[in-house]
Amino acid sequence: MVGERLKWRKALSALMGATVLLFGIPAITVSAAGVDDYPYRGHANMLDPWGFYTGYCTSFVAFRLTQEGVSFHGASLRGPNGKTAFFGNGGTWDSAAAAIGYAVNSTPTVGSVAVWHGGEGGAWSGGHVAYVMAVDGAGNATVEEYNWSNYLRYGQRTTRAPRYIHFVGVATVRPISLPTPGAPAQPAGHAYRTTDVVRERSGPGTGYGTRAILPAGTRIMIVCQVRSSSVIRGTGIWDRLRDGGYVTDYYTTTPAFNTFSPGIPRC
Repeated sequence: MVGERLKWRKALSALMGATVLLFGIPAITVSAAGVDDYPYRGHANMLDPWGFYTGYCTSFVAFRLTQEGVSFHGASLRGPNGKTAFFGNGGTWDSAAAAIGYAVNSTPTVGSVAVWHGGEGGAWSGGHVAYVMAVDGAGNATVEEYNWSNYLRYGQRTTRAPRYIHFVGVATVRPISLPTPGAPAQPAGHAYRTTDVVRERSGPGTGYGTRAILPAGTRIMIVCQVRSSSVIRGTGIWDRLRDGGYVTDYYTTTPAFNTFSPGIPRC
């Protein structure tokens, strides 16, 4: 009964988190691709912390990139080559990104930014940007975006954009696999599953880079748990996986909420 109550608490917390409007960007956020966790939903035409106007495609994509450690300031960004460029309407993003050292090509990857120039594929005159959350074997990208088919609101679609900006390293969508015969011995871990799309990170917090995006229902092997300052929907517990990555405990089937689960050692 205790375990069931804890599972319901996780579910109820998720429901409440989806309906409570947040003003301002939370200090700690989790990038939940496929979920409208944009903190300015319902409030358009305000200047966001990154220099874009809320409710529009550029603001939403800037929010997603911030969750990956790429932060705009005054709609400007310093790139890998040390130069800084101004990112205005969505249709200018590819040229701005290329000028400061980011790769721009026609191949979508998870975490890349799709770009349409004005008039391409139905985009308005200023162009459009969207965040790529999945790519299929045929090269079609499933994107999430603001202000496309839903005016100043969230939406998803499967499409092919003319170009993609690769701001962050490629994150693969994959399950956690068992070690192959002859591989070095690893801690066995405890088997659980993810309850939603969740990012596996290189450390216990949203400040660490993305290693993979795990689909809902992925079987994971949790080696140990640690309490972190990155609090996700009320819990600061993060789970270390057998491959060395970390996921927030909130999106797993572990029985405890905001505390260590019985039988799983602390890291």
